[in-house]
Amino acid sequence: MDLFPIWKRYVRAVEQEFARAGFPEASYSVTRDDEHQGSCVAAWRWAVGTQLVNAHEWPEGITLTWSSAGRWSYSVLDDHGLENPLVLPVPALAAPSAVSGALPALMDGRHGQLPASEERWEHAGLLESWAESAALHGDDKYNADYQAAEEEAETFLRWQEQLDGEEAVAPEPGAGLSQESGEPAGLTRYRVLAMRTDEAHPGAATLTNYANARSVEEALAMVRRANERPGGLYSKQGLYRVVEVTGEGPAGEVLRQEAARRTFVDVVMNAARAETGRNITGMPHPEMFGTLCDFFTRAIVFPGQFGFPSGSAPDDDQLHTSDPSRALSLLLLEHLTHHGLNLVEADDRAYARPEGQRPAERDGETEGAEAYPELIEQVLAVCEQHYAAVTGTNTDQWDKELSLELVGIALQTVRLAERDAYPQDLEEYLRVNRDRLERLWRRYGPDSPYPRDVYHLVELPESFVLCERIDNARQWLEGVWEEEGQEEKPLERLKKVWLYGTGEEDGR
Repeated sequence: MDLFPIWKRYVRAVEQEFARAGFPEASYSVTRDDEHQGSCVAAWRWAVGTQLVNAHEWPEGITLTWSSAGRWSYSVLDDHGLENPLVLPVPALAAPSAVSGALPALMDGRHGQLPASEERWEHAGLLESWAESAALHGDDKYNADYQAAEEEAETFLRWQEQLDGEEAVAPEPGAGLSQESGEPAGLTRYRVLAMRTDEAHPGAATLTNYANARSVEEALAMVRRANERPGGLYSKQGLYRVVEVTGEGPAGEVLRQEAARRTFVDVVMNAARAETGRNITGMPHPEMFGTLCDFFTRAIVFPGQFGFPSGSAPDDDQLHTSDPSRALSLLLLEHLTHHGLNLVEADDRAYARPEGQRPAERDGETEGAEAYPELIEQVLAVCEQHYAAVTGTNTDQWDKELSLELVGIALQTVRLAERDAYPQDLEEYLRVNRDRLERLWRRYGPDSPYPRDVYHLVELPESFVLCERIDNARQWLEGVWEEEGQEEKPLERLKKVWLYGTGEEDGR
């Protein structure tokens, strides 16, 4: 039994769902593997620069893959430029809507927040039974069970082709369509929105039809058969393009709201980019710019999804970012520059001083200044103590001069008001995160499967203070690191493994 055409029906349903949900077109391919009974592999690739794709999180674009012999997965590039497949949290034959439901978070780079679903495609059971029959009987065309399964599969394909209008005789105009609010039992009422493709055509810019059907695919096919004909609303094929199919009810309303959010964000982002020039003279510290991006991401790009750490999300101190938020942040800075205003970082101590008292200063020290040598020595001593306990190494194996230099860079990102207590704060942080630090050493240290020097910062005691700063002042640290002329790649690698590679998931 050739299963490839059957698998293609599933792939086609997913492709239609992506189009219905309003996602940008992707480079799309479907291939077969005859060595494995016509197994199917489908891949969608959204290149960097595609709308909705966060270029900061996806500098190489996104590739989403489905295999009839495996699962849904997406690929990320590791530090060696090799593709690393990660599983999408949906079943192998997931409902197309479950796959599209994960795309907004995936495109934005929120790997840890991909919505999981156990919903399966309505025909998943049939496809699995035919695949089981093919595996059991091979090409034994004279086996009764094989013949029954093959006949059932061929009937299914004919029916699907009829629903798509590929080989069907068009029904009477309006058959199966409804302009009323009611719907027959067992059917869902779908709203089908089409847009005019030819501006010169005198017809309406948009047309809305309703169909009572068992699925999105069936509703779409019914509307097309009724309207893509001489005298029909769509007149001829290609004059109108269906851009949205949504079910009436709460689920459909959620989809419409998400589509409206994406459309609004696209308009805002494009308008901001069109207005932004290169006249920004008041570019703030990288951490402050990250705070602006975080605000716009929470308030404008994903309203109600993240909350704010000062309100409904007290445990979420991560600085979120997105392409629209960066465009808005740059536009805000340019607007402030136009009015002669610059953002400057306030001294935390100014808020606590008595009325009339001038803010205290340490010999003219400002935020971001180099720390005193005594403090650098204290912090390095804390790192060395905990590092030796975690790794079993000692000071004879460390480069003290390099350690002092990197600890000094890290301390530039500690606010002046917090520096005196920082050694104690770091001590507590390392104690609380002991398990993660042990996993960091075990997975990425010298005995890991990775080549030496790939994660060479992990082999230095100052990596512990860098981990703390990555958690609490990441973008500030990245900015200072670059200003001090340090190579970017080692810190970037440490950041990735500390944030995403020290969890308990893999059990190592």
